[in-house]
Order: sequence, then C-alpha cells, then structure tokens
Amino acid sequence: MLHRYLIFLLVLNLPSITLAGEGEKLLERFFLQSKTMSADFIQTLRTDDNEVLQESKGHFYLNRPGKFRWNYSFPYEQEIVSDGERIWVFDVDLQQVTVQKKSASVNNTPMALMEGKLKLKEVYNISELDHRDGIYRLKLSSKTKDADFSELIVGVNKQGLQFMQMRDQFDQTTDIVFVKLELNKKLASDLFEFTPPEGVDVYGGS
Repeated sequence: MLHRYLIFLLVLNLPSITLAGEGEKLLERFFLQSKTMSADFIQTLRTDDNEVLQESKGHFYLNRPGKFRWNYSFPYEQEIVSDGERIWVFDVDLQQVTVQKKSASVNNTPMALMEGKLKLKEVYNISELDHRDGIYRLKLSSKTKDADFSELIVGVNKQGLQFMQMRDQFDQTTDIVFVKLELNKKLASDLFEFTPPEGVDVYGGS
C-alpha cells in the first residue's frame, strides 16, 4: 500500500510550464476549501537506512480550525484528540492520559498546517518534485530554523491530500498515507471532545 503512493519516478519529458504551480494550486485548494477531513491512515517510521521501525494504522478526523482526532488501532490502541484548546493523548494499554494546552505545543509543525493555524506560503517555500497518475509530489521547506522536521514532502491530487512524508532532525522519516479520503463531510462534534475514562491516570492539564 505504501509503495503505491510513496514511490514516484521523475517525469523527464514533462514541460516545466506544466509542473509549475499545478500541484501547488491543488494543495492550496485543499487547505483553503476543506473544512473537514476523514480518512484511514497508514503511518510508517523508518531509519535513514530505510529500516522500518514501526508501522501503525488507524483513522484520522480533522475539523478546522484546530480540532483533530487520531484513532490508532494497530499495533496498539491510542487516541490523540484536540478540542481546539487542549490535546489529549490516551494510551489504552497503559490506561494513562496526558493532556496539555494547545498554547504549550509547538506551532511550527505539519499538524499545525493541517489544522489551519498556519498559512502555507507564509511558513514554507514550495517546490514541485514530480507528477504521476494525477498525484503531484511537492517539497515544503520551512522558512524558519526551529522547525521540528528538516523536510516535508506531500502528495496531492484533485481529491485532496494523499500522503505526507516528514524527515526529522534525527534523520528518521515518517510516512503517512491517507486512504478512503472524505472531505467536507459533517462530523459529529463529540469526535473532538475527550473525557478521561474512570480509573485511568491523568497527567498534565493544570
């Protein structure tokens, strides 16, 4: 599944005028016109030598601005929920919840861009890498030096965001592929609310 989206060949004979801006337009349209997003996801963490450290699966919900939910179902259950003001992380196996205010989290991140808290061109320099089967692959380079990720590559088509590939300061790469993507679908408000289950340990939030 990952290779279907993440391995692309350079389109050598495609005129540069065709590539220039087309993928960027689709990406901007996704961020500007998509109020909500729902999709299955596959997340893979790899070393610099391409060794897979972990693969995770689950479902992702987004409601701009500021609200999101990651429901991890494999290899273990975990919920990460933002209600716009706080972020809750619930580790089901450990029966442990950590919570922090959104103001305490780093804003210069790809997730902040997804939430609609950042404006694309104000934060990133954008260059289009290649295009195949309707999917444009773009490299987003942060304009600031304090970014968590040294490199961010995204894949986008007319249906919306297809994948994100993030390279961190430890030379590890995280790939997130979105499957069964739905945009601007009405989402239940309680998806972005979280109440710690009775009996779990709760840390933070004071």
